[in-house]
Amino acid sequence: MSGYRIKFNGIDRLYDDYSWRLTRRAKAAWQSGDVLQGKYLAQLEKEIAKKYNRKYAVGVGSATDGLYFALRSLGIQKTDSVICPVLSYVATSGAIRRLGSNIHFIDTDENGNIGDLGIMGLPKAVVYVNLFGNLADYDRLRNYCDAYRIPLIEDAAQSQGAYYGKTPSGKLGDISVFSFDPMKNMPCFGSGGMVLTDNDDVRDKILSLRRHGFNSDMAYGYNSLLSEDHANQLLLILDKFDRLQNKREKVFKRYKKNLPHMQFIETQTGTRSSYHKLVMLNDRRDELKKYLSGKGIETKIHYRETLDSKNSHLYPNARRICDKAISLPIYPHLLMEEVDYICENIRKFDNV
Repeated sequence: MSGYRIKFNGIDRLYDDYSWRLTRRAKAAWQSGDVLQGKYLAQLEKEIAKKYNRKYAVGVGSATDGLYFALRSLGIQKTDSVICPVLSYVATSGAIRRLGSNIHFIDTDENGNIGDLGIMGLPKAVVYVNLFGNLADYDRLRNYCDAYRIPLIEDAAQSQGAYYGKTPSGKLGDISVFSFDPMKNMPCFGSGGMVLTDNDDVRDKILSLRRHGFNSDMAYGYNSLLSEDHANQLLLILDKFDRLQNKREKVFKRYKKNLPHMQFIETQTGTRSSYHKLVMLNDRRDELKKYLSGKGIETKIHYRETLDSKNSHLYPNARRICDKAISLPIYPHLLMEEVDYICENIRKFDNV
């Protein structure tokens, strides 16, 4: 296996697997002449809503826009406070900052998901993340939001395919947001997102916000449309999604079998991860990353750049994860011999 170059992301292999189907679908959209707001987006929205047991699904240009639109559709104001986990991709808190509202950061639990909310005064909403594809304690969050009569927004950008008991991620919020970024479990060959809700008013406002605020009393909106060619390709990947998820899970189990001595961040009991990221904790993380790079293995570090270093003492769990976490390649088309090669080199590094 020496000489292998293993990328962190495998969207190129996904394309190779379905290349002629994906190309044909994109071409069909181009040839139709309806490249925006046509039948393929409408079909994708309908099928996503059905699969995740939601009344509505609204396609947008990105999950980042989707989170922002979710907040705006709920009437969150600049003077309001919104609860948000301190550890996530910058888009989560960025959506709140974009609105101008106050962010009340919460430390994570040991698995990187939002921790104890405590007593926060009068927040107007809770935005939470199923970090790395592992599910947060939904019942605790729901009980909190019900007690305060505030909305719960699920940032499900990393958790499409995960389950809380028998409930799929995408259903675990008054509003839930999926991402079709090329790094995600259901990737787009560009960008895109989907907002899921059962609320008629929220759906109508997001439909308006994604297209300049037309047909509503919204003061203004944005140009945030999911294109027809991407929507038609995503319809194919949606059809293959469960199969691809099963392959992701097999890759994860291979890592676990090969590295029983290592500590991984995993989903809590009673839930099923989407296996979006495979995150391992190592005291010599930076050295390990350099070592694996020398062996042709690409890894990532998530998300130390989003943690406020001046206040990191307030978030000990998040700080610990930021200091030790390294993300290893995990995707459906990763070969088992490649997983074995990665694990072999991790064991060599740790002298196991």
